[in-house]
Amino acid sequence: MAAAGYGAAARALVVSAVVLGAAALPGPQARAADHSEDDPLRAAVVWPVTAPPHLTAASLGAGPTAQAVFDDDALAGLFAEGGRLREVVDAGKGHDVNWVVDPDLVIAAHEMADGYRVAGPDGSSNPQDSVRGTGQGAARAWLAALKDAVDGHDVWLLPYADPDLASLAHHPGPDRDDLTEAVTGLASGARTEVDQLLGISSRAGLGWPADGALDRRITALGTRFGVTRMLTSGQGLDPDEADPVTLGKGDDALTALPYDAAVTKALTAIKDPERPSPTASPSPSAAPSASGSPSPDASRASPSPSKSESSRSEAEKPDEGAVTDLSEQLRTGSHHVVVPPRELSGRGARTLAAALDAGGEDGWLELETLRSAGNEAVDGTAGSSAEYPAALRAKQLSARQLAAAAGDLDGLATLSKVLADPRATTESVHAAMARALSTAWRGRPAAEQEAFQERTTDFLTASVASLRLVPKTTVTLTSGDAQIPVSVDNALQQPVAGLELRVTSSDSERLRVNDPAVAVQAAGSANHTTHIGVTARANGKAELTAQLYTRSDGKPWGDPITFEVDVTSVSTGAIVVVAAGVGLIVLAAGFRMWQVRKRRSAQKPPEEEPAGEE
Repeated sequence: MAAAGYGAAARALVVSAVVLGAAALPGPQARAADHSEDDPLRAAVVWPVTAPPHLTAASLGAGPTAQAVFDDDALAGLFAEGGRLREVVDAGKGHDVNWVVDPDLVIAAHEMADGYRVAGPDGSSNPQDSVRGTGQGAARAWLAALKDAVDGHDVWLLPYADPDLASLAHHPGPDRDDLTEAVTGLASGARTEVDQLLGISSRAGLGWPADGALDRRITALGTRFGVTRMLTSGQGLDPDEADPVTLGKGDDALTALPYDAAVTKALTAIKDPERPSPTASPSPSAAPSASGSPSPDASRASPSPSKSESSRSEAEKPDEGAVTDLSEQLRTGSHHVVVPPRELSGRGARTLAAALDAGGEDGWLELETLRSAGNEAVDGTAGSSAEYPAALRAKQLSARQLAAAAGDLDGLATLSKVLADPRATTESVHAAMARALSTAWRGRPAAEQEAFQERTTDFLTASVASLRLVPKTTVTLTSGDAQIPVSVDNALQQPVAGLELRVTSSDSERLRVNDPAVAVQAAGSANHTTHIGVTARANGKAELTAQLYTRSDGKPWGDPITFEVDVTSVSTGAIVVVAAGVGLIVLAAGFRMWQVRKRRSAQKPPEEEPAGEE
């Protein structure tokens, strides 16, 4: 290859998969190390598998058959043959690299492989308005390719959804703490799921702040996420020339692994050619047409048949000049670690793979694991938050954006009160909140992150509103004692059990409610009718007011309903009978009193007659 003849140096270099488009030689501060076959460069190569989030908190259906809802179908194109993520995986296969994976991306691919939905074009948060996704086959093939590629290699999991550590660290307070707790709570379950899907035993504890910039707040927050190794460009690190560096003491200690930012920048410059991308909301007509040909949306999951295999193979070969430039940068690198951009292009991945092959063939490069990169670290410190680069601070999530994400915890708490089993909903909402904090939002318009986060808020708002009392018209009673039906409409896709129905009467003298509070349980996607016992005491009209309350804290749920009850059951004849009955009771009481008086009179001794005069 073009890299032949390069020397090497005995150092541990962590190379992050990057793409080089033009010559980008190390800056003047770099320590040129002319590596040779006698003194090879030992490199631990990091191969990133990340993408912006697309999975929402919503799903169509419940239980094992539920289908996840995505905000658009962009991942279908990324997973397909020729898509960026597929090319990154294919290029990394067969190389002794360290795979750095966002667990949320693997879980999203699994959801797609099982069949998934895409939000409708109007942005509705109702899963019923979603349409079928087009990338099920592509996701299945990508997962199989990833499983095959990582077999026998170290796989490092980033914190769930690759959260922006700097954005969280620079906005301390209750919102940050609540969000951190929600995200860290996902780690264990996500790791188990990824391990099962890929057939591996993954490693955790790797942090990757945006642009590799550190400060004391970022490193402190990293330890709360369980980070023990942190990739860094050297910004905010002292000493900046050391490699690696131990930050902190005891349980709060972590190892900073500096990388060459110049290599990262060069690899970022290598772009993939423009390809048609899936529309944000595929049409329901994405199914095969009557002729059997797939629709335009569906065809994106497969390579274009217009190209021959030979022409595709030729087009996928990396540029030899780019391989030479990248090899030179790796050979003369100044740090143990070289980190590519998160969204490594397919062309960049092939270029890096070719450079690694060239170095190995020429003897100046030996690959090792990331675990070895932290050996023989020197003590150091991270800078203060005030020293964090202003350009990076301008791109981080704002306090308002974090507060909006944290606010979804309130909506989740409200919904959880009434669900029979809130665990699945809690996990899906926490995961969606984590995605709203992803580092991938950097460099994108704030409106995109906000629109994604608002989907979670809308989902919770719509879910709460989906559980309500059904309005009633006038009810006519035909008997003194009766049961009045009150219906609860549960449009949620899961059962509810945390509610009670309370009914009050506007005129209890006329219409008495015998069941003022009744527990309510309703199956998912169904109406449930509760019967309230009442007793009519007099003819006429009365109003009943029904209101749902949460059983856990007695707070009102939704709006009350008020309806009129027309009592016609107490007839004139019944009134006469009642009056006669009352009269008989009075007569009986009078008769009883007469008997008592008579008995008392009989028990008195007779009065003596006065003696007559003699």
